[in-house]
Amino acid sequence: MEPKNLLSGQPALEEVRDQFENWRHRREKRAPIPHSLWQAAVSLYPQHSVYEISKTLRLNYTDLKHRVEDKRSIFQASSVSESAFIDLGLSAPMLAAEYIVEMEDQNGAKMRMYFKGKAGLDLLELGKVFWSKRS
Repeated sequence: MEPKNLLSGQPALEEVRDQFENWRHRREKRAPIPHSLWQAAVSLYPQHSVYEISKTLRLNYTDLKHRVEDKRSIFQASSVSESAFIDLGLSAPMLAAEYIVEMEDQNGAKMRMYFKGKAGLDLLELGKVFWSKRS
């Protein structure tokens, strides 16, 4: 039996296989697999493929695949939410900016907007009105 994988801190496939075998010998008939064993099996991914884990541990491939996908989606959701906002740490107000917005539709109608400083107009709304006009 191999100890925990020193590089990843995760248990080795053989170690988890031995845990499953011990549980299978001691379990009551038809007892569900304990949550801790499922966690150990899922933790073997991605060092091992879902197929390899399910075959070695004698687990249902589909059940294991769903649990691995659940873990990945939780991880991805948490990593996205952490990086969704970036604080630039600007303490002084930014200088007034100049904006030039030019639009042309397929009929050749043109619209040019020039703004300096803080624009009190809703640029998106002006654009919608321009594009929705009928000729």
